Order: sequence, then structure tokens, then C-alpha cells
Amino acid sequence: MGMNYQQRFQMFCTLLFLSALFFALGFFVGLPTIALRPQKFAICFTFGSLTFMASFGILKGPWAHLRGMLSADRLPFTTIYIASMLLTLYFTFQFGGASGYLLVMASSALQLLALLWYLISFLPGGSAGLSIVLRAMCRILQPVFVLCAKLHATVMGYCFTYLTSSSSNSS
Repeated sequence: MGMNYQQRFQMFCTLLFLSALFFALGFFVGLPTIALRPQKFAICFTFGSLTFMASFGILKGPWAHLRGMLSADRLPFTTIYIASMLLTLYFTFQFGGASGYLLVMASSALQLLALLWYLISFLPGGSAGLSIVLRAMCRILQPVFVLCAKLHATVMGYCFTYLTSSSSNSS
């Protein structure tokens, strides 16, 4: 791409930061409202995944990264990961209601599993390295997850109360 290593590393850091921003939006904005609008989470998470992949593509070089993703041992991952991102975006923009909710949730879950598979295969130390990183992240993010769970329970309680009071008022 005509960039030296320092420029590629700067672009890698920029895209990795943008990826973290999308993931943060997905988890802090999309996750609390996932019961009502999973599309918010799905879009943020998918764009976080795309920028995450692009960051490594810039660091290694786009063609080298693509060759690595299309190698025989990583081809199943690549197929599942790209398909899950495309399905997530397709379901997000094409389907609504209960069926759309389930489709978006299923494709987002598949995308998350594929992303974890990607991390395991590319991180130094493989699954042991990922385990260390995930434990550290869980310790750091545990208060946030607890707060999101409480907020989710509160919102669902209000929704349930509203729905039950609406149905009893209309009877």
C-alpha cells in the first residue's frame, strides 16, 4: 500500500481504536437495549468486527492478511466469519418483528463465536493467551456487566408492567 511500517502501525492503532469504539457502543448502548432493538448492538458489533479485521490487514499488509485468512487451515473460519457478518447486516436491515429479532441475535452470536475463534488462532499463545486476556477483561468489565444486567432487568420490568397494565385497561 506504499506505507512504511511506522505508518502501517499508526493506521493499525487508529483502526483498532475505532474498532474498540464500535464495540464499546455496541456493549454500552446496544446491549442494554438488546431486548427491544438488537439491531443497535448488531450494527455496532459488526462494524467493530470489520474495523478489527481491517486493522490486522493494514498491519500485515492486505494481501498477506487475505492470503492468511484464505489458507486451508483458516478457510472455515473465514467463511463462517464473513458469512455471519453479512447475515447480521442483512437480517438487521431486512427483517423486523420477532423473526428479525431471533435472526439478528443468532447471526450476532455466530459472529461473536467466529471472532473468538479468530482471536484464538491469531493471538500469540493461542487459547492460553486469549484466556489471560479474557480473564483480565472480565475483571475490568464486571461492574459494567452487572450494571447493564440491572438496567436490562429494570427496563424489562417497566415494559412488562406497561404491557400488563395496557392489556388490563383495554379489557
